[in-house]
Amino acid sequence: MKLLNELYIQLWSVKDVMENNFIGVLETLGNKGMGYAGVEFAGFGGISAADMKKALSDNGLRPLASHTPVHRLVGDALDEEVEYQKSIGIEYIICPMSDIATKADTIELAKTLTTAAEKISAAGMTFGYHNHDHEFIVDGGEYLLDILFDNLPQSCVMELDIYWSEYAGVDSIAYMEKHKNRLELMHIKQIGKNKENAEVDKGLIDFADIIKRSKAQGIKHFILEQEEYEVSSMSSAENAIKYLKSL
Repeated sequence: MKLLNELYIQLWSVKDVMENNFIGVLETLGNKGMGYAGVEFAGFGGISAADMKKALSDNGLRPLASHTPVHRLVGDALDEEVEYQKSIGIEYIICPMSDIATKADTIELAKTLTTAAEKISAAGMTFGYHNHDHEFIVDGGEYLLDILFDNLPQSCVMELDIYWSEYAGVDSIAYMEKHKNRLELMHIKQIGKNKENAEVDKGLIDFADIIKRSKAQGIKHFILEQEEYEVSSMSSAENAIKYLKSL
């Protein structure tokens, strides 16, 4: 039995080719091309909601999530994001990062994100947060990421980027176990021996093992993200889905 029936892709992985051919890239990634089940957005390329919804439907792509920066999660910008993203069927609105450095920073961020999360939840979507390595800074004996989630509503979910948890020297398996009740999404991103973002089949993380453990802990969605390439970004995306679907 294959480990992954569905694999999603964070579109940041192919941002270099999406700039001038957003819809064309969706076609290549979708059911007529590479076979990704859906996408996680990192911007919408100025495309109208109606056109985006059609492109997703035409190519069998589920609009699973979006990375929406903090400055778009407040005020009128948040209203615009909720309206657009709900209309195309986004399920998770994820804050991709914030420059927190202390416990005090993190508690202030949590206040801002709580307001956003409440509005997002009221619209029928789920709010989450995606880590880099700096959220594993320890202040007062706690990771900043733990402080953040301790101060967010229980409805908020975690999107663990395992590359960054490994980069920070965290025991990723133990950390997943600790947060299994809030961890719903994972970024599949490989780390190399020099901490580079390696191709998924060539680094230190055993994804067959990680995916098995993650599924046992209730992770629902696996999303490829690639930021460094041995080949072109699109070839990397194609190689990744072939490898991960073979496990």
